Amino acid sequence: MKKTLILFQGDSITDCGRNREDPNNLGGGYVRLLTAMLPDKYPKHEFKYINRGVSGDKVRDLACRWDKDCISLQPDWLSILIGILV
Repeated sequence: MKKTLILFQGDSITDCGRNREDPNNLGGGYVRLLTAMLPDKYPKHEFKYINRGVSGDKVRDLACRWDKDCISLQPDWLSILIGILV
């Protein structure tokens, strides 16, 4: 079965202290909570999670890294949580 790739993008709320040197580190916020809940709710599915949240990012920063940190990863699902426009 193909794993469903869920990509998380955003600012500090998404980043939530993740270790950027470890690509498997998801931080300690809502991303961690969702990754703990989804397997229990959907036991027949396999998931892969990637957190690309960057604390301090604004929408323009997200746009600058969009190809590398989103398009190239080809996620099945995408969560974007960013609150600052400029």
